[in-house]
Amino acid sequence: MNKSKGFTLIECLVALLIIAIVLASATRAIGVSVDDVRHNYVREVAMWIANNQITQYYLDKTYPNLGSSKSNVSLANIDYIMNVDILSTGNQYFRRIEISLSEKDKPDYVVYHTVSFISEY
Repeated sequence: MNKSKGFTLIECLVALLIIAIVLASATRAIGVSVDDVRHNYVREVAMWIANNQITQYYLDKTYPNLGSSKSNVSLANIDYIMNVDILSTGNQYFRRIEISLSEKDKPDYVVYHTVSFISEY
């Protein structure tokens, strides 16, 4: 009987199927990584905005009034909605500042939230 050397068509198809599954998985992993990079970038820029806002309160040397405000802020070609809440504390000489940022196209998803305190003196 004559035995030929090489692969059968079924073996080649199985090998191609395995390669296709591996490449599809790799493509998905790369896509998830790209999304994570963008999310981290958006969060980092939001943190800069919040820190700048808190620093501005310190630089102005004004004791903020109680209340809430909402404003649109843009930085690094990203549009945000910034919510600032000035709240009272147990000590009348301190105020609690809560800042939340969300992307303008996703206003219900808070990208970054921080809390800080400022004193009157």
